[in-house]
Amino acid sequence: MRLLILLTFCSITAFGQNSLHLRLQDSNKEALPFATVLLKKTTDSSLVKGMNTDENGELRATKLPLGKFTLTLQSTGFKPTKIALDEISANTQIELGVITLQPLSTELAEVKVKATKPFIEKKLDKTIVNVENSAMAAGNTTMELLERSPGVIVDKDGNISLRGKSGAAIMIDGKISYLSGADLANYLKNLPADQVSQLEIMANPSSRYDAAGTGGIINIKLKKNSNIGLNGSANATLAQGVYSRQSTGVNLNYRKNGWNWFGNGSVVNRATLERNNLTRYFRTQNEVWENGYGFKNENQSTQLKGGVDWYYSKKTTLGILVSGNINQFTLRDGLNQTVQYTSAGTALTRLNTFNNVGNPSHNYAANFNFKHSYDSTGRELTIDVDYARFVDNSGSNLRSQFQRGDFITLRTDSLLLNNANSLVDQYSFKLDYVLPSFLKSKWGTGLKSSYVKTDNDLRFQGKNDGDANFTFLTGQSNHFVYTEQIHAAYLNTERAIGKFSYQIGLRGEWTVADGLSQAYTANSKDSTFHRDYAQLFPSAFLQYDLSKNHSLGLNYSRRIDRPSYGDLNPFVFFLDNYTFKVGNPMLTPQLTNSVELSHTYMGAFSTILGYSHTTNVITEILKQDTQARKSYQTSANMAERTNYSLGFSLPIPIAKWWSTNNDIYFNRAELVGKVENANLSPVNNQFYISSNHIFTLPKAYRLEIGGNYFSGGLESAFIFGAGGALNLGVQKTILNKRGVIRLNAQDVLLTSNPNVFIKYGDLDIIVRPRQDSRVVRLNFTYRFGNMAIKGARERATGLEAEKSRVKSK
Repeated sequence: MRLLILLTFCSITAFGQNSLHLRLQDSNKEALPFATVLLKKTTDSSLVKGMNTDENGELRATKLPLGKFTLTLQSTGFKPTKIALDEISANTQIELGVITLQPLSTELAEVKVKATKPFIEKKLDKTIVNVENSAMAAGNTTMELLERSPGVIVDKDGNISLRGKSGAAIMIDGKISYLSGADLANYLKNLPADQVSQLEIMANPSSRYDAAGTGGIINIKLKKNSNIGLNGSANATLAQGVYSRQSTGVNLNYRKNGWNWFGNGSVVNRATLERNNLTRYFRTQNEVWENGYGFKNENQSTQLKGGVDWYYSKKTTLGILVSGNINQFTLRDGLNQTVQYTSAGTALTRLNTFNNVGNPSHNYAANFNFKHSYDSTGRELTIDVDYARFVDNSGSNLRSQFQRGDFITLRTDSLLLNNANSLVDQYSFKLDYVLPSFLKSKWGTGLKSSYVKTDNDLRFQGKNDGDANFTFLTGQSNHFVYTEQIHAAYLNTERAIGKFSYQIGLRGEWTVADGLSQAYTANSKDSTFHRDYAQLFPSAFLQYDLSKNHSLGLNYSRRIDRPSYGDLNPFVFFLDNYTFKVGNPMLTPQLTNSVELSHTYMGAFSTILGYSHTTNVITEILKQDTQARKSYQTSANMAERTNYSLGFSLPIPIAKWWSTNNDIYFNRAELVGKVENANLSPVNNQFYISSNHIFTLPKAYRLEIGGNYFSGGLESAFIFGAGGALNLGVQKTILNKRGVIRLNAQDVLLTSNPNVFIKYGDLDIIVRPRQDSRVVRLNFTYRFGNMAIKGARERATGLEAEKSRVKSK
């Protein structure tokens, strides 16, 4: 008994109810997660206890040993900092507050922040890449910025894949984009890259995000200007490809007396040359059909965003955010030529299709947000209420001219007019609650409900040249209405225990959807469908620090991709009489399970081994009516797709004036399924490398040289060939560091347009896209106002996965 009392007394004496609290950040006031904190004896500097900050850069420790000690604070890329502590007793409460660590060298820190492919911040559930102030980003579009990002490939139709997995979702400032397909591609092509500060790449997002997006998520974080007083920036760009392009933008912010008003806008005038060649082989008929077009696309876009944050108290903030854009796409005097040849090369027939398209569209969104912090521990509640509307009005007229192979007219020209009107309304309510210190872990939970209605009306009229009036084509016209509700809840927990940290979550989603396709033909029946299903989506992220330089990570997630609203729409869109696109209202969601094993060295050099398996794959395919010589693109559910990948990320500071970032990965994609009665099983092995170099030169000059190469790949059911791009950029800081002039050239060698191959059953097609990708840009950016004090918050809105699926055509 005496021994037990003695041991108990010694234990209490050695470890009293004392505590230590601090938070680490860098010079940009960004948190330093998982930094090392060493408690050492003052007398001999021997190590007593090792600890780590959490994902927010905070450390809370209790039951400290008694005596005199020092703290050593360490994080990769920063100077170690030593702090002498007062003598620790049983009841000592040590509050060190916020501590800023300085970079190892000023030059290296600057390169890390400003490089096109900069220092990579590896977190449990995401990788952060800084792109702000890049010479090669300046004056480009965001789509072009994504094309240069490591592991990202954009195909000829603007579809984005991440680490070889198709279907990557795009987020803007934490919310899934309200566009998809061609509409998303146009938006990203018109969004200036000058407005982007960071890319957050999440190959396997956690349960706190919507479960949509089997290819992962790329979050595009736009620049925030949140300093005290009035401040902002303005930029202008002149560019030259085949045609000239111009863009201007401004970003304003005023913050004072608890109010923060902000807004930004841009105007883009972008003209591009679209060129394509399509070769179709009909083996049974011993024929070759050549299809080619080249025309000028004119895009004008105006984008506005503004809002206000009201800091009601130190703990409570309310905000309103509104945004919108107006777009005008115009195609004038487009010519699509189709020639039917014998296998010997003799022309049999010719079809010339002249096309004019006018496609005005606009969308706007409003968000109300509320945030309340209960105490200093990080316990907080956030609420978002959202509404968005997307309006697309498209009209086109096609004149088809039929000729024999020797150019003799076969019959009278036919004329086809179509008008497609699409309206999408979206509503969302989202609530998130964070409890940072419950059961020694950080917990998060939330609810979300959304409602979407799409109303699409497509009407065709046709006649032969010389007829007095057009005839309404009831068989081709259609009215499609789709409604969808998604109700979700999630629970997420994370914790760091010594060298081990984890994040585990579970999300549940219940979906109710109804579709109604109303035919204009009197004797045709309307078609309807109803879907009602509930599913669970777990996620897990584990990390273990083997030493101060080596860490291992393992993550898993299950995700869903619902069909885009446009893919469900059974409309027909014509390129010519033999080539068109049609929707499929019978599409059902696809599900993906993904696993990744990673190793990180010094917080920057990483190796990733990945595996994913998708069932019921939504795949863009080509079908063919061999007898009629017609080919059409649609989407269908295939059986399964499997991806294997091995990737390396190598950011290397070669010298104080020269740094480089390199990304290499190998990917194998296997698709298995059946199209009608033909088995489809394309397989592709891909090698990808991206290398970018930044040279810091005297007199405020900086030179950037970068590029990428890919050996080919598999996108949907299409195999594309090898390609790549060489990019150059130079910039100079002027006007007391408030102005920057940038000159860059993209795809200098014009090598970023690979051929595409499709072959199965009786379908044998080669596509040769030749887009207007070689562009030279001159950009000037000027910052004004108070740049000294940073203040306002960043936050996302609630309309997420629903917005990503708007796709009019």
